[in-house]
Amino acid sequence: MTEYATGELIKLVSDSDPKSNFYIGALETYRALIIYYQSAIDEVETKLKIIDRELSSPANIGRSNMIHQIQSRVKTLKSIILKLDRKGLPFSRGIVSKELSDVAGIRVICAYVDDIYMVLESLSHQTDIKILEVKDYIKNPKPSGYRSLHVIVEIPVFFFKETKNIKVEIQFRTIAMDYWASLEHGLRYKQGVTDESLSKRLGETAELISNMEEEMLEIRNGIEGI
Repeated sequence: MTEYATGELIKLVSDSDPKSNFYIGALETYRALIIYYQSAIDEVETKLKIIDRELSSPANIGRSNMIHQIQSRVKTLKSIILKLDRKGLPFSRGIVSKELSDVAGIRVICAYVDDIYMVLESLSHQTDIKILEVKDYIKNPKPSGYRSLHVIVEIPVFFFKETKNIKVEIQFRTIAMDYWASLEHGLRYKQGVTDESLSKRLGETAELISNMEEEMLEIRNGIEGI
């Protein structure tokens, strides 16, 4: 198993030095990893779409588009290297697979909070999906006001000559949570903005959005109960 020192790679990746054999070797390793992680994303996305189709049918919940949107990404080589460097680890296929659980990422955006838990429950009942970790920032929001449900799963992916168990991080959000998180990221990390009052106001808006979501859920439940 070839290992690459992350400190040296950080500079090479930043410079995108195509002449370095060291960089080329790491890039080839990354390209091989992408095949595994993108395939795992495809497997999980297919399961989520089937769950949405089933739960949305009249035989079940009967409410269309429980999953509003699915987004996915594989971490870039630079992001992987920087994360490993923070952990004091070199870059290799084995180390990435063992130490990082968010190389493959999926964001599932639902309409309502109860939809999130319903989709997760359905996913957890599937025998080939292993739930490794759940961090519930909906019931326990971060101090910033951030709300989401983070789930690490492991899924077997069948390739030509081997089967690989691959980790995928799934972030569940409602439309409102995603709206706040997307705008908050741009505002909080805007260059030069360090005003503490900004954090307070962002936290207050998160609370307002949460209250609005609860009200919308009550309205929906009232309509469905008629």
